Amino acid sequence: MASVRKFTSTKDGKPIYKVKWRTPDGKHRTKGGFRTRKEADAYATTVEFNQRRGTTFDPKSGEVTFRAAAAAWLDSRHDLKATTRRGYAYALAPAEDRQGDMGELGIDAVFGGYPLNAIKRERISEWVQALTEAGKKPSTVRHAYFLVRMVLAQAVVDGRLTANPADYVRLPSEHGPAGGTAGVVDEPAQFLTATQVAALVNAAPWPFNIYVHIAAWAGLRAAELAGLQVGDVELPAQSLSPNARPRPGTLRVERTVQAVDGVVSYVAPKTKGSRRRVPLTPATVDLLRDCLAEHPRRVEPTAPLFPALRLVVERPTGIKRADEPEAAKAKAGRQADALAALDVSDAEARLALDWTEPVRHQTFYKAVFRPAVLRANRLAGQATLPADLKFHSLRHTYASLCVAAGIQPLEIARFMGHSKVTTTLTVYAHLFEDDHADAMSALGSMGTPLGENVVKLCG
Repeated sequence: MASVRKFTSTKDGKPIYKVKWRTPDGKHRTKGGFRTRKEADAYATTVEFNQRRGTTFDPKSGEVTFRAAAAAWLDSRHDLKATTRRGYAYALAPAEDRQGDMGELGIDAVFGGYPLNAIKRERISEWVQALTEAGKKPSTVRHAYFLVRMVLAQAVVDGRLTANPADYVRLPSEHGPAGGTAGVVDEPAQFLTATQVAALVNAAPWPFNIYVHIAAWAGLRAAELAGLQVGDVELPAQSLSPNARPRPGTLRVERTVQAVDGVVSYVAPKTKGSRRRVPLTPATVDLLRDCLAEHPRRVEPTAPLFPALRLVVERPTGIKRADEPEAAKAKAGRQADALAALDVSDAEARLALDWTEPVRHQTFYKAVFRPAVLRANRLAGQATLPADLKFHSLRHTYASLCVAAGIQPLEIARFMGHSKVTTTLTVYAHLFEDDHADAMSALGSMGTPLGENVVKLCG
């Protein structure tokens, strides 16, 4: 228990208060200089709270810089996946190591040199507002904020702070200033029709046309697709009867692929619910059957289903490696345009496949997916696909196709690997909208019509 005692100052003769308490190791500690009883009682309450929680608040320990506290926090997070750890380390790095993507508003630039006990809620709120006004995406702002909050929360647990100054800071919604519900996906460009999916699949070279098809018709995440192995494909036996109803094939999602510092490895799926069995349409079964027939390692269950690839350069382009982000972006755009100008067969000839390694999605995205989007539009003679189509939109497309087919939300959640059906209902809320005409007709039919034996009470 902490106690408060009143003394008389030897300097001015006015009363002062001291807080006295005993640490878990039996030592006595005091903190003086409080001019009012209220301030002393508040400090004593904080000491008792930290003791009950198993920590001891030490005001001096709060003088450590945010940069040092962040480094210690990251070192202590042994539970993080390698990719998550790398992302956090990059977000906390000094501006010169971040390629200027956040500039003066980066976490380290704003908070790095400040002592923990000098960081106030108002400063964090101003920083969040500055990021928003600078045009940063709401998700970018939220991710940066929550990283700062986690570091400061650890400081509270360690007794460096009495409270987290990042609490009660208002954040932009996922839909920005216009409002909206965080996490909801309702942009029309995020959902393709079956015809658009077919155009994209037909514009992609083998075997990645099947990769694209599965993304849209089975809803797997990019890392899950890359993690598929030959043994994860379960195809039904082909029936000799033309009238027999075919059993659906299945894909087992057992692992994902991650690349850290150039090294590719298999890791567990995103969540516990992500490990699942996904039923396949008859068209997907046929495509996978044909794919395995040509797969050079089809008899090896642990062989990657989709191979690593590299782009074969026919002749030097004369374009040197770009170090600046904008220059690199421009170069990637020129490469996508050049590949999109090729026919599908020529694009396939430009790919060198390595069936000993799983596909790296980033390489696939640049060498196959972006050109396929542009090629599909070129072949159609018009922009049938959004020019900035994201690969993850194919997963959203799968959700919309399932809803259109009348599949219940609980089943869609299971197919997509959502841990809760509420996630599915929240993210794709607008897909489940209904005018309730059928329900109201059924409800209305249950009413008893007025008969001759009913006596009117008025009129």
